[in-house]
Formats: sequence, structure tokens, C-alpha cells
Amino acid sequence: MKIGLYSPFLAENIGGGERYLLTVAECLLPEYHVDLIVQPHYTKYKLIKLKKHLISAFNLKLNKLNIITGPFSPNYSSQDRKEFTKDYDIFYYMTDGSFFISQAKRNVVYFMIPFNNPPKFFQKLKLNSWKTKVSVSLFAKQVLEKNWKINIDYIHGGVVSPQDFKPLPKKNIILHVGRFFSAQGNKHCKKQDFLVTTFKKMCDQGLKDWQLILNGPIDKGKDNQQYFNQVKKLAQGYPIVVNSKVSFKQLQKNYGQAKIYWHATGYGINENTNPQAVEHLGISTIEAMSAQAVPIVINKGGQPEIVTHNINGLLWQTQDELINYTNQVIDNPKLQRKLAKSAQERSRDFSKDRFCQTTKKMFSL
Repeated sequence: MKIGLYSPFLAENIGGGERYLLTVAECLLPEYHVDLIVQPHYTKYKLIKLKKHLISAFNLKLNKLNIITGPFSPNYSSQDRKEFTKDYDIFYYMTDGSFFISQAKRNVVYFMIPFNNPPKFFQKLKLNSWKTKVSVSLFAKQVLEKNWKINIDYIHGGVVSPQDFKPLPKKNIILHVGRFFSAQGNKHCKKQDFLVTTFKKMCDQGLKDWQLILNGPIDKGKDNQQYFNQVKKLAQGYPIVVNSKVSFKQLQKNYGQAKIYWHATGYGINENTNPQAVEHLGISTIEAMSAQAVPIVINKGGQPEIVTHNINGLLWQTQDELINYTNQVIDNPKLQRKLAKSAQERSRDFSKDRFCQTTKKMFSL
């Protein structure tokens, strides 16, 4: 059994989508032969370096994973892609909204993004060859089925291991984890600037002895670097830490020590007209919950699928609500402990066993 996994995003980013695809690979190894396919410009040396980097970044068992290059660039033809894919029993494609014809025995496409605009005629024809369709969340499923007129067969969100994200002695820390994107070009901006502005407002209103930590790599591109610099400058003079290079061990420590987790992707966005700019699911929220950080997150996109208001976290719509809910948790340790414990229990619904069972079901294994 030979399985190919391909994402056009993979080698460029280190985030939730990348963790998802690599966890799919881990579920299939070592029982099956798995190829992770990347862009053709990677040299043999760069492939070795990439594999080490991915294992280190995500703490997954990927030693038996093959990372190879494939004909997925403008320099290759559709025929090249057909020839390449025909050797596979299963080909799994994380789409960026475009499609190609695969000649694998079984073709499965994964929608991480709830694209609003449906594909053009020829892309729609190519999509028809992908018989099994999977989405990251119920939110994405509903958007795609409404706007694309397709059926999503499975929802496959993500996995969080309780061994990776454990509670530690808590400190007065509010944490956010997410890549730094600018909002230019309709990007999936995580709104770190809004979080900084909100925390500064709370400090100006009298909040003391608390710290905001923002962790996440900077996406490639000058505009993304400029956005990171803007956030860093905005944070000056306040107890705010902005990190773009964080080890997995440091990330675990921050999750473990944080009392509160903030998430604001989609703030100021209409999720009906621009669904791809809100949070598609939000695996970092589940990681925080596993470590007993209380999630105080935006009531948009996939976040309400994870958090039930006043049961295992709090959902907000406006900046005033975010501030008020955060102050409630800060001022009421009993509420903080109750929500934190329920949040951890909820995170167990995203177990690796359940994730792997769904993976094999999707692939008919």
C-alpha cells in the first residue's frame, strides 16, 4: 500500500495545517509506505534538513516518513502529474483552491480553508475526479456545501496529545499562538495587533502583574515581516512578549503556565462574505485547553465548535466583551479553575486515537 500526501502550503509554513497533515502521516506509519510530497525545487540536502525540522517542530514520530519532490509547479504539465500519481493506492491532497487530475486508485481532497468563491468550469471538472472530500470543521463544511454545491464526506479537524500539552504551576499569563500574517490580500490574519491593543487598554484601566505572550513564526513575505514589526512596536512599554522563534519545549512551557488563552482571528470580518479570513477551526485553542488555560476566544468560524460558552471557556464578539470576560476570570479564581478543568476535558475529544480512526476510515483502510 503506497500513500501520497501533498500540500502546496507545507514547506513554507509551520502551523496547524502542517501539524494536521504530518499527524495523518504518523497515523499511517509504519504500517504503510507514506510519501510526503513537496515542491520540486528541494535538493536532497534540503529534504533531509526539512525532515529534521518537521520532526523537531511538531514532536511527531516521522522517522520512517519519505519526503520526496513531485511535479507540482508551473514547470510541469498536467500529464506529468497524472503519471506521477498513478503509482499511488491513495493520494491525499490539501487543496489551495486549485485541482489537478490524479490517477491514484483512491483520491481524497482536504479543504483546510472554507473558500467562498467556487471554482471555474475546468477546475470544477478536475474536482469531480476527487471522490472523497474532507473538511477541517463543520463551519468549513457548511460554507463549501453552500457555495460550491459539493458534499463533504468527513470532518477531520485535528489532534492534540495530552502528553504534549500539560498544565504546569500557573502564572499570570495570557497566551496567544499563531503565525504572523498581514491582512493584505485577504490573508488569514491572526489579529495580534488587536490583542496587543486590547491588553494595553486593560493595563491602562488598572490591570497589574499580568503578561501577554504572543508566539508564532512569521510567514514569508515582506508584508508579513512588516506586520510583525508593527505588532512588536505596538507592544513596547507594556508587559508583552512577542516571539517569532519559539522551540517546541518553550511552547509547551508557555501553554502550561498560561491561565488564559486569547484567540481573535476574524475580528472585524464578516464570516458570511469572507469565511476564509476567520478561524477555520483553531487547533492552538485546543492545545491551550489541554494545558488548562481558559479559552476566551472569538465567537466566529470554527471556534464555537471547540468552546461552549460558560462551560469550558468564554466566547466574545466585541473588544468590551473580551475585556469583561477576561477580567471575570482574573478576578474569580474559582471560575478560572472550573473553566480550566472543563476545557481540559473537552480537549480530550481531539485524541490521537479518534483522529487516526477517522483517517483510516477516510482512506478505507
